[in-house]
Amino acid sequence: MQNNSYIAGLRTGLLHKGMAVQLLFWCVLLVFSRPGMAGQGPVEVLQSMTSTLEEVVAKDPGIIHDEERLRVIAHEVVLPHVDMRTLSRWVLGKNWRKATPAQRDAFVLEFQELLLSTYLRQVKTYQGEVARFLPLRGEQKPGRAVVNAEIDQPNGPVIHATFRMHEVDDTWLIYDVSVEGISLVATHRSSFNSEIRKSGLDDLIARLQKNNERNIEQSQDVVVKAKAD
Repeated sequence: MQNNSYIAGLRTGLLHKGMAVQLLFWCVLLVFSRPGMAGQGPVEVLQSMTSTLEEVVAKDPGIIHDEERLRVIAHEVVLPHVDMRTLSRWVLGKNWRKATPAQRDAFVLEFQELLLSTYLRQVKTYQGEVARFLPLRGEQKPGRAVVNAEIDQPNGPVIHATFRMHEVDDTWLIYDVSVEGISLVATHRSSFNSEIRKSGLDDLIARLQKNNERNIEQSQDVVVKAKAD
């Protein structure tokens, strides 16, 4: 019962703002159609990643509904452009400093899978949203950037998003994204730290692993059924 309520709480925190990771996923997904982005600024990187979305969907509309293919693309194309280790470190906060190297590696792996399993399904809700990335404002710290964006929805109000990025080896990586002030990092930090206080980091990792395994099994069952039909 505790596990079910815990997972439900995780999803409630950001699913109503699912555009955050949905947008993150699509932005980075489009890297494969825009090679040679090394050396570009953060705004240009995001613009390049999103500008061909309509073209990609037009060529292969079924990709939005094919979780198996999206998962493969995510592992091969998306994740190299998201700094999961930095994201995980920010999410755990002081608990990251207390964690052993093995615990850190295990958490990064399971947290990454949680995000993929949860939000790959959200990609199916894409309806042609268009992101407009605004010029950088104010003085930016060297190697870091905060990029603001406005997302136009076909049937809804404009959504305001913020991408936090840093430069690693001449490549800009995303380590947090916020939508209407709701941060991916902050939301999961609150949920995870509460769970860690109750039962410890190892138990959190075990819960994530169990939930991830169940999600993967369910996804595979859906694929098998679809192929059989």
